Amino acid sequence: RWELQQWFGLFEPDGLYEIVTPGIPNADTASAADTLLLVSDDLERLDQRVRRILKKTAHVEFPRSQTSHMLSNIRVLADEDGEVRVATRFLVFRTKPDRTVQFFGHQHYRLTRHGDGFRIRAKRSMLDFDSLGQQGKLTIML
Repeated sequence: RWELQQWFGLFEPDGLYEIVTPGIPNADTASAADTLLLVSDDLERLDQRVRRILKKTAHVEFPRSQTSHMLSNIRVLADEDGEVRVATRFLVFRTKPDRTVQFFGHQHYRLTRHGDGFRIRAKRSMLDFDSLGQQGKLTIML
């Protein structure tokens, strides 16, 4: 529903949002310090990205894509020191007029408890294909 401001509000102040470049070896552990990632945003950059993509001047997403996000195989990897580490598989469909593309892969989350829910300390998406050739541009949030 393109509620990106609300989604952004789920991140901790020291939050990190990353999308690993397809085809990178050891994508689960690749570091932005020595590897070029598609996206490696701290909270300030993520805020700018969300604001930019919601504007009508973001021509690539105006009119907006229709998206459907599905998560599966959700596994709690660890729950210690106030942080929960979670792994998932994902499938995202993005539809623009006359074209539907799929983004699929796996994600790692680092979550902190916040009241009755959780906040995102880090979200890393690893695409399970070698290039964005078929998908074209990645202009949505995974």
